[in-house]
Amino acid sequence: MNKVSPLFSVIIVVLLAVGTFLFIQNRRSAEALRALEAQEETTRTRYAQAIDEIAAIQDSLNAIVFSDSGTTMRSSAVTEEQRLSPTRGDETLARVAELRAGIERTRERIQQLEDRLKASGTRIAGLERMVARLKRELTGKEEQVATLGTQVDSLETHVTGLTATVVEKETIIAVKDSTLEERRRELGTIYYAVGSRNELMKTGAVVARGGVLGLGKTIDPSGKLDESSLLRMDTDQQTEIPIAATKARVLTAQPTTSYVLEPVNGQLVLRILDVQEFRKIRHLVILTNA
Repeated sequence: MNKVSPLFSVIIVVLLAVGTFLFIQNRRSAEALRALEAQEETTRTRYAQAIDEIAAIQDSLNAIVFSDSGTTMRSSAVTEEQRLSPTRGDETLARVAELRAGIERTRERIQQLEDRLKASGTRIAGLERMVARLKRELTGKEEQVATLGTQVDSLETHVTGLTATVVEKETIIAVKDSTLEERRRELGTIYYAVGSRNELMKTGAVVARGGVLGLGKTIDPSGKLDESSLLRMDTDQQTEIPIAATKARVLTAQPTTSYVLEPVNGQLVLRILDVQEFRKIRHLVILTNA
């Protein structure tokens, strides 16, 4: 039986050791490659998610548009609210409030995105530049809203002052209107008494003058009429006085051309023909059955 050469045995042992080492190394390399591929896949997924989130945040910022003057804005989020606003001032306040709320939500989303990127250890220069650009745009929007808010506050103060002035003017006008109406009623109102000789004498509206032994006396207005005891009529609103008698005459000095006594349905009616002339004499005394 041939004996194996010691050198050959050593070579075999070395080859087995090298093979085992290479096998282990290859296995480790394969595992490292799979781990690297998984990490790259995770990174790609996180990158895609970050890009989507950045795009969504950019859309939110783009939804808020200022006019060239910087004093007018529109946001799709307040379209329905604008339809419900009773005044343009309310619409502006609603827009400012909506913008501020939108900016606050955008700030929170940017902060959440930065926190996720830090927690995942993802540091990609391109993503960091995009996030920085978003933050700059957000700052610009905040400055514009702050300016607009200041302008709205100033306008509100101005409008409040104008409102107070308008209320004051309206009060003055109302007082003047009331005064004018009182003056009109005063000028247009006459006071009158209608009755028989005895009735008018009892109230002091007429007095008897002249005559002998009670005969031939004339009935004249007393000139001392108590307006609170007389009837009143606004000649701007009414121009007729019904008289419950078939005969009557006017004792006071109203121009005879300014009125007429007419029979209507079995009684008399005094109809004013010239209001301006008639009411120059404010007291009217009508003697019935005369």
